[in-house]
This record gives sequence, structure tokens and C-alpha cells, in this order.
Amino acid sequence: MSWEEQWPGEPYQVAEAGRVPDASPFRVALKRSACAAAAEIETLRQSAGEVLSYESRADAVAKLIHAVDCPGLRFQEPAPNDPADVDAYLVKVREPRPDAASRGDPATGWTFDTRAQQVGALAEALFSAYRYDPPPIVAYAARELERDPDSFRVIVDDDPDRVGGLDPDIDGAWHPDAAFTVRERDGTEPGGESGRVLKRYVAEVKHGSTSFERNQRDGMSRLARRDDSLDVLLVRVDLSGIPQTYDLTIRSIDDVGLPG
Repeated sequence: MSWEEQWPGEPYQVAEAGRVPDASPFRVALKRSACAAAAEIETLRQSAGEVLSYESRADAVAKLIHAVDCPGLRFQEPAPNDPADVDAYLVKVREPRPDAASRGDPATGWTFDTRAQQVGALAEALFSAYRYDPPPIVAYAARELERDPDSFRVIVDDDPDRVGGLDPDIDGAWHPDAAFTVRERDGTEPGGESGRVLKRYVAEVKHGSTSFERNQRDGMSRLARRDDSLDVLLVRVDLSGIPQTYDLTIRSIDDVGLPG
């Protein structure tokens, strides 16, 4: 039996992503089990080849595991006698689906894999959990507007209209994750919703390196160009420090263009 037939071995005997040594560049071989389970991985293999290079292991995890809605994708250390120069295999392990009886008492604890939608919802919750003044947007607005944070209030809309509702002349394919209105504090209302509007933001919140759908991009860019008081923001969140901390970047589409 060849090493290819013996590897990657039995399901559930796959090393955790964090146990695969890091490298730069970090080269990943897309194995058949991953390609068969996830159409996105198969499309990637067809367009870019069976071996992909990333800046680091963390970059590869974000793009190949967190950004793909396919439970059971894992990195595995390559076979020692594999002639390919790779740092990890991307494989799909069988997702255990025990019946209710075999799971045992829920009071003792159950474990489930997180899915891409759940991770994305956690990232969005960092903003939607606030009605007013989410710290990252307050800090961003204070820097951009060159104002003291105490001089304005940020009002959060966690369910904004689609782009077509914000501007009927623009294709409404994109539904922002959140909208923020920056208003001057005028001292007349505790909620701060009557002050002069200083800036409006609409934001797409992404975890890791997940990308925009193609049919969203044109509408987002056009919307940003039509209104000087409105900025389209791309927020990328790293949840690896949760629950103590989280890291993020905030970029305006006007400044950096719209990535894929």
C-alpha cells in the first residue's frame, strides 16, 4: 500500500490546526476529501492548483477553514515521505452525529463545531450589541472627524435597509451588516439623536479574510461616491482573543478600494 493510500489515516485522528507548525510562506495541499465536501475548495483547486501558499498558518486558517461553510475541514500534518513541499494538508473529517442517548447528559458538556455563519454573527454582535457608541466606531469617527469623542454620539442601526433602500438609484444587492449615524451632542436629549449629523457610515463586518460577493461590489462603491457624508466601511475582526479582547481593522472603501 502506498503512502498516499495510508494517509490521512482514520477520521477523527487529524491534528488540530493549531498543532501544525507555522511557516512563512505556509503551503497547503488541498486533499480530495476537502474538495469533495466543499464546492468553494474544489473551485479554488481548479483555479489555483492543488497546492496554495499563504503568508502564515493563521492566514491559511482564516481563508480555508473559517471562511468556508463546511464543518469538519481541518489541517493535518503531511506524511513524512510525501515528496510534495507542503506544510499541511486540508482534509475533511467525518462530522460525528451521535444520537441523543449516546451524547450523554448535557449538564456534563457537549462540543460542536462552529460554522462560518456563526463566526460571522459573533463578529457582527460586537457592534449590534450596542444601541449607542460602539467603541471601535467612536474611535474611528473621532480620528476621522478630528473631534473629541465626548462631543458626539454614535447611534447604531443593526438592521439597515438594503442599498436600494438607502439610495433607490443603486442596485440593492448589498445588505449592510450595520449602519452608524454620528451626531453632535447638543445637550438637549439624553439619547443624542437630535444633534446635527456629522457623518454616516454603513459597514460590512467580516471575520478573517472572507470576501464580498461579486454582485455586491459595484453598488457599494457607487453608494460611497454619491454622498460625501456617507462612508462605506469594511471591518475585519479577529476573534482569537475572545472573550478577553478582539482585534479589528476598519478601512473606508474610498481609501482602499473594494477587495474580493
